[in-house]
Amino acid sequence: MQSIFNTVYTINMQFKFSDEPLEKVVADLVVVLAWQRVKDKKDKGTAALQKSDGGMALDKYLGGLLSKIIKEEVFRGETVTRKLIYTDGKTTARAVLVVGLGKEADFNPNVLRKVGAKITEAANEVKARSIAGIIQPESLKKFAPQARIQALVEGFLLGSYKFEQYKKEPEPDTFNEVVFIAKSGKDKIEGAIKRGSIIADGVILTRNLVNIPARDLTPDIFAKKAREIATKQKLGCTILNPKQIADEKMGLFLAVARGSENEPRFVHLSYKPAGKVSCKIALVGKGITFDSGGYDLKPVRHMLTMKCDMAGAATSLAVIKIVSEFKLPVALDVYIPLTDNMIDAKAEVPGNIIKSRNGKTVEIISIDAEGRLVLADAISYALERKPDVLIDVATLTGGVLYALGEIYTAALGNDQKLINKYLAAAKGEDEPAWQLPLAKEYKKGFTEGPADLRNMGKTKADTIAGALFLEEFVGEDVKWLHLDTAETAWANEERNFTPVGGTGTTVRTLVRLFSSF
Repeated sequence: MQSIFNTVYTINMQFKFSDEPLEKVVADLVVVLAWQRVKDKKDKGTAALQKSDGGMALDKYLGGLLSKIIKEEVFRGETVTRKLIYTDGKTTARAVLVVGLGKEADFNPNVLRKVGAKITEAANEVKARSIAGIIQPESLKKFAPQARIQALVEGFLLGSYKFEQYKKEPEPDTFNEVVFIAKSGKDKIEGAIKRGSIIADGVILTRNLVNIPARDLTPDIFAKKAREIATKQKLGCTILNPKQIADEKMGLFLAVARGSENEPRFVHLSYKPAGKVSCKIALVGKGITFDSGGYDLKPVRHMLTMKCDMAGAATSLAVIKIVSEFKLPVALDVYIPLTDNMIDAKAEVPGNIIKSRNGKTVEIISIDAEGRLVLADAISYALERKPDVLIDVATLTGGVLYALGEIYTAALGNDQKLINKYLAAAKGEDEPAWQLPLAKEYKKGFTEGPADLRNMGKTKADTIAGALFLEEFVGEDVKWLHLDTAETAWANEERNFTPVGGTGTTVRTLVRLFSSF
């Protein structure tokens, strides 16, 4: 297990500086960017080289070779399209990579994340070890060079990610060096590179944890990884074993854990800034390391990705790591209940009634609705520390697929301003999210029966119902946001800079949100 983390924790990439012109810089590929220039709505556009990144100057040096090929091969400069042009020894680099930025009106840093990933893809295809490009010192569409460089670095690193540690002979990538050509502002650029690297490392940590098979990522192993990160980042760290969890009266959490041979763990990590605290935040991450559905056994096809059911826990761990490295002025406590949901003679069965940590009794209607049970006790524990804001992240309901599809994370909560801030942050990071109503009409069925609550109601609005159950344990004294990532935490097909498997979604958005407090 240790060797797995050692090999996949970060992407090995070097970032260097040069003051050489593009035709003389030492690199395998030089990169220039092109806008998609259109005359009117019917016009499909033509790629336009820029003066600012050296494209026009390099084209002049090459006797118009770039513009000639762009015209002859009808390269339009659409977003993240690319054209590789060999220079036949006329430059130190063996080829020029022209990458489309799309229409100028649509430009934002998210375009550059995709561009960074596309450059990575192209470099690896032609076995290039290094690429180089000029940094435009001026703001572009109101985005400063630092924001653009950070986005590019994130794209390079996330686009390089592969999970092949279980393969006998994984295919290594060639590309591992980026040369930035800059005349000034190197300190700011280095800061942007560091920031982008920290963000990407956090997303990669999340992806790795999600992708590792359940037999190699038990609750205890996850907890040890959390302690390792806490020690390195000087975070407060408390890990509760089964007896201590029982002493905390987390009956719902222990009910889910009863069927497993792996002992549960409850992880509490805390970060406090050196100066004034702008906000006290509690972040709760669902940590079901594998979900069989218990005695409400899932179909085999639904179980295939259930190692992903701890994505909320992985996200929460990555976020506090990044927040501590950025030294944000927020106090952040992360709470991670860790168990798997399995079957044996001790496992709970439908109809059993369990007492929760806050005293409410819950009749278990479905053992496969286990996420809300462990989160309920974790939320009760977190609220005793009186946070200003409570956020939970969970792969909670299969119903979110039918509500929002595979791309949008569901956002629900009791404070509209908090929800709005999250949605704005999600848009800024290109991690789509959509608000669903916390409609009280769907509570029907939750309070029927012999207990205070049932863990499932009668509505078909499954995602809303899951949030409504959690609301019973949140109360009204704290601003609360619930994020259902059941479909967005795992990708069944490659998109943008995310391969098949764990996506690391919401990590960037939550960091952006906390940075705004």
